[in-house]
Amino acid sequence: MNPSRKLLRKDSNLFVKKPLPPDEDFDSASETTSIRNKVPTNGRNSTSSQTYETFDCDSSVTSSKSLERHMSLTDLVLVGIGSTIGSGLFVLCGLVANQYAGPASILSWVISGIAALVSGTCYAELSSRIPLSGSAYAYTFVAMGELPAVIAAACLSIEYVAAASAVARSWGDKLQQWLVDEVGSENFFIKLLDIDNSFSPLAFLVSSVSVILLMNGIEGSKSVTNFFTKLKVCVVMFMIIVGLSLIRPANFTPFIPESFGATGIFRGATATFFGYLGYDEIACLGGEAENPKKNLPKAIFLTLGSITSLYILATIALVGMLPYDEISAVSGFPEAFRSRGSANAAEIAALGEIICLPIVVLITVMAQPRLQYALAKDGLLPPIFSEIDEKGNLTKGTLICGIVMVLIATFIPFTHLNDMISCAVLTALSLTDTSLILLWYPSPKDQPALSESVMTTFHASALLTGIALSHFAASLNGKIFGAIFFLSMIVCMVILVWRCPRVQTFGIRHPPSPATDQSEYFVTPFMPMLPCFGIFVNWYLISQLELAGIMLHLGFLALAVFYYIFYALEHSVGNNGGWVERARVESIASFGAISQEETEHFQHLS
Repeated sequence: MNPSRKLLRKDSNLFVKKPLPPDEDFDSASETTSIRNKVPTNGRNSTSSQTYETFDCDSSVTSSKSLERHMSLTDLVLVGIGSTIGSGLFVLCGLVANQYAGPASILSWVISGIAALVSGTCYAELSSRIPLSGSAYAYTFVAMGELPAVIAAACLSIEYVAAASAVARSWGDKLQQWLVDEVGSENFFIKLLDIDNSFSPLAFLVSSVSVILLMNGIEGSKSVTNFFTKLKVCVVMFMIIVGLSLIRPANFTPFIPESFGATGIFRGATATFFGYLGYDEIACLGGEAENPKKNLPKAIFLTLGSITSLYILATIALVGMLPYDEISAVSGFPEAFRSRGSANAAEIAALGEIICLPIVVLITVMAQPRLQYALAKDGLLPPIFSEIDEKGNLTKGTLICGIVMVLIATFIPFTHLNDMISCAVLTALSLTDTSLILLWYPSPKDQPALSESVMTTFHASALLTGIALSHFAASLNGKIFGAIFFLSMIVCMVILVWRCPRVQTFGIRHPPSPATDQSEYFVTPFMPMLPCFGIFVNWYLISQLELAGIMLHLGFLALAVFYYIFYALEHSVGNNGGWVERARVESIASFGAISQEETEHFQHLS
């Protein structure tokens, strides 16, 4: 690298935005699909630029290898359900009922389900309009620019890698408990597994096998995923049906235990949000989805509807079988069945959990290499993460994130990961909600950063309102500050609608061409109130954590900012000539019109 180039160049733009994807057909998997990117005429996609030109390129020219669109609607739904129903149902139903909310944990699942549905609605529209790999990262990049996109990517990485690790660790603990029940704790093999509470050989085993399967390609993993997802739904339905038949109405009283109260319900909702990780993985696979304009929104709503219903029914069955203080926080359903004298049902439930949980590890970590691929293509991660082997697999990127996942699963217990993952998911969802708002309500020309400033204030007010109401509601000052911050959110929405009117066409200020059919896209209702409500709910759930946990999460976001400043800013495509220049150089290089040295120089910059 030229040593004269400084880390923060004068022309660097921390909020340089990525061009919106083309209006043309995204459904074809042909390598010769014509792509039209709207990009600034100066080659740098600045936040203030409003002049666009059309750039045409052939995908087979601009990228020697690309991800193929092979995920059908059924595949997407099974990925969503498969990655979602796991520790959320097998562990959290019992944990939240026993430690946070009692029978009212039913309401915890309802609240977290509403939060997931609101943000899921925004995901549905964005995934159909921006069907690219990267999920919240891609949407945030288009709407807000590089720095917010890196923050979103950091949250998604925690979600995918740490969640897969947490499920692997949960599976290891469950299998060990099952073996103890079957052969006794004095068995030599059991003693070998129970060397140290901080080390799990079984978690190491299942996470390592998952990484090996993914390194062989998503196509090979897809058939395994579909089979085990169907099996898992059958196991869950069996648990629900048997559990509902063993309900004792007296166990629902008191519905909200005095020791937990309303605070426990919301604290439980924060914990249960871990159970809604799956549907945004559907969006992360947008670059491999068939007919993404229609299939991605359908898959998101089908997944959310299915899993929310299963979670609520399962919780009703579990808290109805036993008093909440007798429910196992580790093995809820199997222990409840044993307590009610259904030994066979207990064995089926325990064995079903052990058989089905490993597929959650596989599906959850599946999205991480695709996220890394999107980041690396934009210059925000080293190029090794975008390398595709001769079989079309992201082998190197999968291996790197897989090693991290295996280490976390092997050495960190499940309970230490749950809150961290939930916070990361909620933050990523809030950024997605904000992206949709900014693409429909851009800043006016005379105040080019107004929308962004208003939404930043809204985010801060939402978090502070949640903290005031959750931690200081008993004091007069807490109530006063809570009211002030809540009023600030209302003012922000009024300013947004008044000063930043909704544009006619998604993401641009000028009317669409006659050939553009906007009716084929899913449109989020009640804009911008619905996504603003989603942002508030997400931050309110985060505020249910202890103040130390909230500060730890904000510190993690600060680390993402430092990473961007000290590495990504210098190497990003947007700050090194833009996407037009990259496509131009790669296109010319493919015909031998420029030297290999010139090509390598540009690739080094981007």
